[in-house]
Amino acid sequence: MSYIITASELEGLTEQQLRAKRYAILSDLVSSGLTLEECPHIAISLRIIDEAIARFLRRYPKPGFQPR
Repeated sequence: MSYIITASELEGLTEQQLRAKRYAILSDLVSSGLTLEECPHIAISLRIIDEAIARFLRRYPKPGFQPR
């Protein structure tokens, strides 16, 4: 992966799809033998995905979930 994922690319994805995308990026990083320090664009993409997951959970909270 050599580009940054944008928030607009993540619109409409479910929590599971966002988490799967995050996992796939991390798996690619590990299989390439690289670290986040070596790939700042990946760190940015992960942050954008994490923000999208947080937005999703605010919009569609899980039953019984109590935010801190």
